[in-house]
Amino acid sequence: MPTPPHPSGRNDIRLLTYLDSQPVSNFRLKEFETSDGLAMVHAATLLGLEKVRRDLRLLAGEDVWVIITDAARTPEELERLGARLGWSDQGGSVSRDSRHLTRYGGIAVDFVAVIARTRRRIPQRTLGDICRRHFDFVKDDYADGHVHADQRSLLQAPGGP
Repeated sequence: MPTPPHPSGRNDIRLLTYLDSQPVSNFRLKEFETSDGLAMVHAATLLGLEKVRRDLRLLAGEDVWVIITDAARTPEELERLGARLGWSDQGGSVSRDSRHLTRYGGIAVDFVAVIARTRRRIPQRTLGDICRRHFDFVKDDYADGHVHADQRSLLQAPGGP
């Protein structure tokens, strides 16, 4: 789904990766911004998203948009979110050690997917099942229907984020 340009053009940069030996570029850096304009996404996260999009297109038989709802977070953003939604260790939905934090190098993303032609949302469980093919950790039980996916195995890898 096309996103409107930021008035300053900030982070309006197409991200390129290779999928099945072909260049693909369905995301822009600005989709991964913090509220302060810091944009960060790990190459493995971008590749995972492109694979999810490809698999959804094959399943649907038509174009599917993957819409990023949250990516990198600053500690301040995490505090605000935790205050609003509650901390997971107290029954809420926000982890105090969220993989969204910038210190983890852009390995986490929250998103939904829709059929481009109809704007009909892909069911959360279907999206989660496909994400499990391409991400290390997937959580797909949020009340608003989004899916969280991250590449946390990179944290143990030498030279990880």
